Amino acid sequence: MLRNAATCLATALLLATPYPTLAQSNVPAEQGVYEYVISPAEISVDAAAAAIEGSAADAGWEVVSIMESGVPDGCAYKSIVVVLYDEGYASVFARANPNTAPFAALDRINVFEDESGVHVSVVNPHSINRTVMMNDAGYTSFSQSHLSKLREMITTSVPGEASNKQYGQVRDEGYIGRTMGVMAGGRFDGKIEELMISDRPLAEVAEAVESALARPGVKWGTTLSFRRDMPEINTVLFGTTGTPLDSRSFEIVQAGGDSSRDGFACPGIAHAAAYPLELAVTETEDGTSVRMVDAMYRMKMYFEDAGKFAFMKNMTMPGSIAGEIRDKLVMTVSL
Repeated sequence: MLRNAATCLATALLLATPYPTLAQSNVPAEQGVYEYVISPAEISVDAAAAAIEGSAADAGWEVVSIMESGVPDGCAYKSIVVVLYDEGYASVFARANPNTAPFAALDRINVFEDESGVHVSVVNPHSINRTVMMNDAGYTSFSQSHLSKLREMITTSVPGEASNKQYGQVRDEGYIGRTMGVMAGGRFDGKIEELMISDRPLAEVAEAVESALARPGVKWGTTLSFRRDMPEINTVLFGTTGTPLDSRSFEIVQAGGDSSRDGFACPGIAHAAAYPLELAVTETEDGTSVRMVDAMYRMKMYFEDAGKFAFMKNMTMPGSIAGEIRDKLVMTVSL
């Protein structure tokens, strides 16, 4: 179960490669978690999601998941999240840091509607990559190039008004601090939790995890969203989400830091691309490990603009979500 020599060599070579600094990239230090690409669109949510699905495949992405998000009770609007995988993009992180790479491997596109029309936004790779790569500014130009590619794919397939407006928590670095000095802060690599470990082969554990995730959770409705193998780092990446996990999150965040959405019926669906959650099943020197990001920390990555009091009031929710996922694994995965 040792990591193969080729992976280790590739990692060493990549880490030895010089990268442009933040100043050289001409990218502002302040970055929101999400960025609009089209706002408003001239077509429906369903039509826009279908257009993106076709365009993404033509542009070299693998479409790993297309799911309609849950919405708060009484919400007349909808959101569809399209999850994409660019093998070349993901491989850069895989070679640089196999431990954290699965959590930066995906692109998430949110096609949603509200009182002002239909919108298309993406999870901003600048924000996520800085956090996952522990504030390494060397990936700034790389992230910008990927964001430009992602935007071009969307703007050529969805008619409407282009937008660069960012929203969600705005950060000037990848490091996420502690809420009120005590809650869920620190380096990303220290927030990856091992849920369980087995001496069984990767393929067997991955099959068992897939079966476990496919069963809907009792409280939060978590279920399997996707599976994507990453053989270059001996990992199988899974996604999981469900309702009311998503709808409750949207109720809590509301408009977040975007005051222009105050008063909307269900403004929180603009954050729908926060889901699915990721689980990485990885073959290591010690066995096959099942890992996920600490649930509270991950909530802060994507929903911190809800505000510190919202986090304090709902501080038991992340642990409950993680517990539901862990319980399903324990019940199904014989380790």
